[in-house]
Amino acid sequence: MGRPRPEVRSLKKLLLAALTAGVLRGTVCAHERAVWNIDDNVSAAYRLTDLLYVEPSDTCALAVCTNAPPSRYFDRESGFINGLHASLTGLLLGDRMYARLAYDRVSGNVRYQGYAQNGTPISNGVSGAIISDYGIRLGAAFPNGAVMAVPFIEYGHHAWQRLIGVGTRYAYEEDYHHDYVALGALIQVAFTRRLIGSVYAAAGQTLNPAIAVAALGFSQGLGTAPLVKAGASLDLRLSRRLGLYAAIRYTRFSYGQSAPQESGNLVIMEPQSDTVVADYEGGLRLFF
Repeated sequence: MGRPRPEVRSLKKLLLAALTAGVLRGTVCAHERAVWNIDDNVSAAYRLTDLLYVEPSDTCALAVCTNAPPSRYFDRESGFINGLHASLTGLLLGDRMYARLAYDRVSGNVRYQGYAQNGTPISNGVSGAIISDYGIRLGAAFPNGAVMAVPFIEYGHHAWQRLIGVGTRYAYEEDYHHDYVALGALIQVAFTRRLIGSVYAAAGQTLNPAIAVAALGFSQGLGTAPLVKAGASLDLRLSRRLGLYAAIRYTRFSYGQSAPQESGNLVIMEPQSDTVVADYEGGLRLFF
């Protein structure tokens, strides 16, 4: 049998190249659709929150500051609390606009270390905490093959009900809250048609922070400060309608010192504080 003519060999090579390109293009399109489709969902998850709250001693808001070494703090609360997360995410306007609405609520007891108002040290106290957050994120979606980038703006609200002295007759509640606005970016990558990873980071500012202590008749605004948020998640799509995901999220913000306020025989002032929150989530997504 003679060798194929040159034009036949060229035609075979051309057909093989076209077939290979079609397979690769189909794979890329599938991955791209995977990124798009993952963002049309309703999510519900269990959330474990690691809370760290510190009122540093260098603000000298209370008399004990004059006798405290630089490394000491007035109040420190730390520990794990748990609750639920829920969110609704979608791509709108021809899949070019990204929108996400989220709500979280966690509660529990954490360890309290610090000082009473009269300067008495408290080394192993307990504080109750109920933390709720909601936020809305809007961005522009820029898909490129198996990757999608979403620059976004986020607005949200944070509230913390802090019960000091749990289990004692001196227990009382402090309520903190603030709004915030932040700018950030989300990057999503489809590793396969079913496995998608996401990372995001944002920086912004607290708005209208305030504290209220009803038992003391105290209510004051707090100083605004920068806010930082970041996170990562991994999605596993089980079927057309159902998926699993795990996520870790990080938030850090501060409150500035309040103005002094007279309350009976007391002059009360809320000192500057720093809060760091790490959230761990695992749950379900329902796709639409």
